[in-house]
Amino acid sequence: MINKLDKINQTAQKSVPFPSDTASKRRKEVCPMNRREMLQWLGLAGLAAVAGCSGRSNGQVGAQKPLDSAKSEHVKRVQNIVTVASRGSVKEMVERAIRPLGGIEKFVKPGDTVVLKPNAAWLRTPEQAANTNPEVIAALIEMCRAAGAKRILIAEHTCDEPATVCFEMSGIRRVADAGGAIIVNANHKGMYRPVQIAGAKVLNQTEVVRDVLEADCFINVPVAKDHSATRLTLGLKNLMGIVWERQSWHVQGLHESIGDFALAVKPHLTIIDATRILVTKGPKGPGEVRQPNQVIAAVDPVAADAFATTLFGLKPEDIGYIMHAHQLGVGEARLNRLNITRV
Repeated sequence: MINKLDKINQTAQKSVPFPSDTASKRRKEVCPMNRREMLQWLGLAGLAAVAGCSGRSNGQVGAQKPLDSAKSEHVKRVQNIVTVASRGSVKEMVERAIRPLGGIEKFVKPGDTVVLKPNAAWLRTPEQAANTNPEVIAALIEMCRAAGAKRILIAEHTCDEPATVCFEMSGIRRVADAGGAIIVNANHKGMYRPVQIAGAKVLNQTEVVRDVLEADCFINVPVAKDHSATRLTLGLKNLMGIVWERQSWHVQGLHESIGDFALAVKPHLTIIDATRILVTKGPKGPGEVRQPNQVIAAVDPVAADAFATTLFGLKPEDIGYIMHAHQLGVGEARLNRLNITRV
């Protein structure tokens, strides 16, 4: 269903101006469903909504576990820094990318439960660049373990199935087993918790992987690549892989939904894998693969995505969900306001 719906949202890609420019123009999504398909989808969505409501206890909804005060203060100090590592092995690049942000020990404390969210959604090998390079995940597992993490989980709601084969083909299973991390196969509805999104424009509530909401540290680890529906998929888009019901996002406005969701779940670190990038026929490929051999890191997910657009010869304004998140106050998309540090 996801693969089909990704095609629904292909649109003419126009730059979205910053708020200080001329009045912002809302991007129109093209939805070439016929009447029967739309009615069928609405019927399913209605049933899902009823089921979601009936499953709640006393109307309460989940919320992401807050940072402790020390971590919170540190995040504020490095908020505008985007680091770009481009030399050495993958492990060395990951370590150097995080160092200017204070090092992994500023985010992971002894006894913490850490959740890593790679892109591992596709039945593709690492060389095809549709999934996060497993060596990036291996480096993070090792770093989190050295910082004293008690549990390291790797969560993904895959698009292709079976999910177990996605984890095998992507190489994520291999590095998880080697590092003692636990794979969370999030293709099961019982693993989710409802969350309301204050301040959202179109996505007022959704269901999020419970382990993410309860984690002491949540690290988003997307691969940078082309995407047929959103032009690029980066950190903010990768968070769709911790959500249960995603079809409605494509109908009500994919860019707006992605931006809205950034209000609800905020990674403590975003590490963008740009060791290999898929530049055509994304999100799954196979397509043209280039090798920038870079790792990008930031605590501001909008800033990380904003810089990553430049890998494709684009600007933040070219990607609707980045601009929507910026306008909601999630983070900073203006490159001239960021401290871009190359290491």
